[in-house]
Amino acid sequence: MENLIKGYESFYRRFIPYLIAVPLVIMTVVIAINVIGRKLSMPFPVTVELVEALLVVSVYFGVALVALEGGHVNVTFATDRLNPKTRFFIEGMGHLLAAIAFVYLSLSAWSIAQASVKVLEYRMAVLRFPLWPFKVLFAFGLSLMALQLIINAIKAFFLASGRESYAGISSMPKAQDPGIG
Repeated sequence: MENLIKGYESFYRRFIPYLIAVPLVIMTVVIAINVIGRKLSMPFPVTVELVEALLVVSVYFGVALVALEGGHVNVTFATDRLNPKTRFFIEGMGHLLAAIAFVYLSLSAWSIAQASVKVLEYRMAVLRFPLWPFKVLFAFGLSLMALQLIINAIKAFFLASGRESYAGISSMPKAQDPGIG
C-alpha cells in the first residue's frame, strides 16, 4: 500500500500541474481575444461558457494537489503543542471527516454527470456549448480530492501509530508560508 501511495502521489505531482496550467493559458488567450474583439465590435463567441468550463478543470484538479502538498489553511497554535502521535491522530481524523464529505459530494456529482451525459447536455449561447464533459471532469476532480484526503488520513494514522515515516514522509506536509501580510 505504501508503494502504491508513493507512486500515485509521484504521478499526480508530475502530471496535474500541466492539467491545471493548460486551461489557465487557454482562458487567458480567449479572454484577451475577447477583449480585443469587443473593441473591434466582434467579441469572441462563448467566452463566458468556455471560461466557466475551463475553470472547473483548473480548480477541481488543483484542490487535490493542494491537499497533497499540505497547502490548505491551518490554524495550528493549539495542536503544535501536542505530542506528535496525538497531533497526527487529530490530523488523520480531520482528513477522514473531510474525505467522507468529499466522497458524498463526488457521488452526487457523478450522479449529476451521468444524467448530463445521458442527454448530452449543452448550453445554448451564440453556439451550442457542451456542458456534459465538464460535469464529468468536475466529478472526477472531486473524486481525486476524496482520494487524496483518504491517503492523507492513512499517512497521518500510520505516523500517529509511532512509525517514523510512511509513504516517504516523516511528518504531514505543510506548504511554505508565502510571507504575505
